[in-house]
Amino acid sequence: MSAKPGTPPGPPTSPPPGAPPASGRPQGPRLPDPARDALRKAAGEAQRRLRPARKHLIVLGIVIAVALVFAGLRLLGLGIGGSTRACTVTSADETYDLSSAQAEHASAIAAQAVRRGLPARAASVVMTVELADHDLDRSPGEAAGLYDKLSGVSDYRRQSVPGVAQQISDGDRSDYRDAEPQARALASALTGNTPEAFSCVLRGGADEASGKLSPAGLTERAETVRGAVRKAYGKLPEGGYQPGGVTTGHIPGSAHYEGRAIDYFFRPINARNNIKGWSLAQYLVANADRLDIATVIYDDRIWTKLRSGSGWRDYDVPDRGGDQAILEHRDHVHVDVAD
Repeated sequence: MSAKPGTPPGPPTSPPPGAPPASGRPQGPRLPDPARDALRKAAGEAQRRLRPARKHLIVLGIVIAVALVFAGLRLLGLGIGGSTRACTVTSADETYDLSSAQAEHASAIAAQAVRRGLPARAASVVMTVELADHDLDRSPGEAAGLYDKLSGVSDYRRQSVPGVAQQISDGDRSDYRDAEPQARALASALTGNTPEAFSCVLRGGADEASGKLSPAGLTERAETVRGAVRKAYGKLPEGGYQPGGVTTGHIPGSAHYEGRAIDYFFRPINARNNIKGWSLAQYLVANADRLDIATVIYDDRIWTKLRSGSGWRDYDVPDRGGDQAILEHRDHVHVDVAD
């Protein structure tokens, strides 16, 4: 029966034994205090063991993510980080790795052969000696004496490279035989006989340098490149700069307008001059690290430090009127330096 309106409720009653509490939530048997403490301790220990595992998983995830980013950048030809084996030369059968320092020495050895008017075989012989005996770690001046000795070897073009190498040095013939394949690949590429076979992957930015123009109209870095090329090859036909700087004749945004670029001319366009041009182009790439070179363009191909992981690539000719061969850089090597 319902309570009559206005009748106060009666006193609360306790539930009978075994009935659920007023909340309606069933309760299990109460654990003794020691068991309850042991359970809590075990749960806490499990959580402590899981924390390092979580940390390891997080660190592993970060490492994998960074590795994927680096791999993607390499596929795009964008370099980050450092490498002691920065350069490669490729032959028909093999690809060989070199450090930047070795690349510089090898390019200087090949440039001496070009400057002296010697064939690539002469460079192969000297390169074999320098690679086997000195791991391409001597100054170009020390290697120059080998060319003088080579001039005294009759019919060296018809003899084996290891055999001639032993005549101008005192190394072991078997060492020369082992070094010959890489030496020939280097000599062929850096004398220009094998185009775009030599490349370097460079990373990091250039140090700050003055943008002030020299009396010739070049920045400090560009003047350094000009001096290095003259030392290696002698005086070549060059242009793309003038006292006070140039203001016309190039595409908008050209490094020529900032005094950062030089053009080296190999005219007329023919097979002989093409070989000379490729020698210089690959020399510039081999020395790009120490000379802070940003771009080399020749023969409708381009190498840039920013995308050096892609090596030599097709050059996108500017959409403008003019001689197509000149626009494709068939008759000149363009080099520009970091700003």
